[in-house]
Amino acid sequence: MRERFLGLEGKRLYLMRHGQTYEPRLDAPMASAEEDPGLSLTPAGREDVVATANAMAKLGLEAAFSSTFQRSLETARLIAEPHGLEVRTHPALEELRLHPEPGGTLRDVARKYLALARELAAREPGEVELECGRSVADVVAGAQDALAELLAGPARRVLVVAHGGLNRFLLTGFLGLPLHRFLALDQDFACVNVVEFVARGRPWVRALNVTFTDPFKASDLARR
Repeated sequence: MRERFLGLEGKRLYLMRHGQTYEPRLDAPMASAEEDPGLSLTPAGREDVVATANAMAKLGLEAAFSSTFQRSLETARLIAEPHGLEVRTHPALEELRLHPEPGGTLRDVARKYLALARELAAREPGEVELECGRSVADVVAGAQDALAELLAGPARRVLVVAHGGLNRFLLTGFLGLPLHRFLALDQDFACVNVVEFVARGRPWVRALNVTFTDPFKASDLARR
């Protein structure tokens, strides 16, 4: 993977997940494959992203990108606004196509992700096909190529807003983990991951799953 990022020394990537689009509970209804790309942020999701934008306002972002999905584009625009940046989209940053049957819930989607992790532990990523008809290896390689392309521009501090599933795969690569461990990394709504590229393009993961509205995940702990 590292070869993709050669020459990017000194670049800093702020990799985000979009803001909330549903209540994070297992019985929350999930969008269909047709509805998914057009999902917008909930009012609570927008509020969290605005808080994140305020916290990131002094970072001096120089470029902003997102997936083509509405929720990522909306998130990226809110984060980019204090920096006066226009957001550009890239299709390789879209979410994994793991949708439930009509009327399905977050629990159904979670089961699909668990099944995917088990399949990746048993087979090579190039042999594991997603519902989009492409292998996991192809999807991840396409996203890595897209990041390298976006980071190759003149900007040194770059925002990329993508999705929980895809971000997990990208981060496992940056950390040198096998892809089947992707669920070991959490990606909360509106979280920020910071990756700096040092000598010979080596990715240095400086922060994971930072959320400004709940930095210590206190609400999760309170429910346990």
